[in-house]
Amino acid sequence: MVWARTKLMIHDDLFRPRPRITIHYTGPHPEKFYQEIPLLLASMFRVHEHSVVEKKFEWGKGDPEKFAIKWEINKDLDKFSYYWVDISLSGFVSKGHGTADIIIDGALRTEYPQDSVWERSLFYEIIRMIWHTTFYHAKRTRYLLEGRRALTTFADELKRLTRG
Repeated sequence: MVWARTKLMIHDDLFRPRPRITIHYTGPHPEKFYQEIPLLLASMFRVHEHSVVEKKFEWGKGDPEKFAIKWEINKDLDKFSYYWVDISLSGFVSKGHGTADIIIDGALRTEYPQDSVWERSLFYEIIRMIWHTTFYHAKRTRYLLEGRRALTTFADELKRLTRG
């Protein structure tokens, strides 16, 4: 991820034309996904478990117990590109049974810093566009396919967990 005050960002959803996948589970122990999702996400994207950031955690006590959790990862690929993946889990459990909704969203982002006068100049932008289309486009296409494959495999593994 480029740390810049001003930047040009190219955002490509990993799931096109649909921007996200939703998995609905009804059955015993839907809270099991709270433990499984971060481990599976780290495994699929080959990042350390601590790279999976829990952005939101709400767990209500009582009957039924309602829960809502949100995770995010940013996996750097090179100097300009990274994967952004956002997973949401929400649902409830009552006496060992309940429901869970899992929303999977992901994108490939490429950021070019534009902090200096040189980086904002027309000449620099022309050179950057030529470099991007000539050399970098094939690499981004490969990243896009790899990200789609990783996120699809992640979704398939979650679906397998919902059946078993």
